[in-house]
Amino acid sequence: MICLVLTIFAHIFPSAWTGVNERTFLAIKPDGYQRRLVGEIIKRFERKGFRLVAMKLIQASESLLKEHYIALQDRPFYSRLVKYMGSGPVIAMVWQGLDVVKTARTMLGETNPADSLPGTIRGDFCVDVSRYDAHKKVFTVHRMCQSKGWGFA
Repeated sequence: MICLVLTIFAHIFPSAWTGVNERTFLAIKPDGYQRRLVGEIIKRFERKGFRLVAMKLIQASESLLKEHYIALQDRPFYSRLVKYMGSGPVIAMVWQGLDVVKTARTMLGETNPADSLPGTIRGDFCVDVSRYDAHKKVFTVHRMCQSKGWGFA
């Protein structure tokens, strides 16, 4: 009976249930790992109530990075980005929770770290804005479908 009521409720009020099991792939880039920011970044997501469902330390291959950033292949910074991402370990994670994609983007701050507010991950932790153009980030967010190449189902 309870299942029937919940099913009816979900059909009547679908927006109340959207995002509950939403997942997103997030990666702490090599400089974030090198600067020992992993724990602080994880803590921020846990405080928001998100659940870490998968995590691995990986030395990303050039082929994985080229596939992951294929949408950026025509941009002038593409080769530097691939080289930088392969320069050290990356912490690949999958987070789950209500509106995790939207909230993660807000927590990260602006794409250009110089425009990010204090309290955001980029605003608090990015120290070298120019080294890899505006695409030098401690952290990046991608939709779940892009995580398969990183070894997550």
